[in-house]
Amino acid sequence: MQTEIINKVLSVEDRAQKIIRDSERNARDIVADAQATANEMVRSSLKTERERQNTVIAQAQADADAELAEYEASLAGGKELAPDVLDKVANLIVDKVSLTDFDEGGEQ
Repeated sequence: MQTEIINKVLSVEDRAQKIIRDSERNARDIVADAQATANEMVRSSLKTERERQNTVIAQAQADADAELAEYEASLAGGKELAPDVLDKVANLIVDKVSLTDFDEGGEQ
């Protein structure tokens, strides 16, 4: 009878150990699956955000190109300066250059 009781106790212990091992394995599998799912969510979010940012950049580039084209068109249709205005500008440039000290030694 004692042997039978001991065998039953050992059998119960073996089943308990198997339950523990199975539970640990299941827990590891659940954690690994959760990590894989989280990683995929992060990759997907990054891809979506990258695509959104690329769209924003493309729109900004298109807007800048349109503004540049508009500015260039406004310059092409601009008026020419009158000869007296050109003379004034040239004289101002000459005056500024004449006042500039081009001492190469850097000493004053």
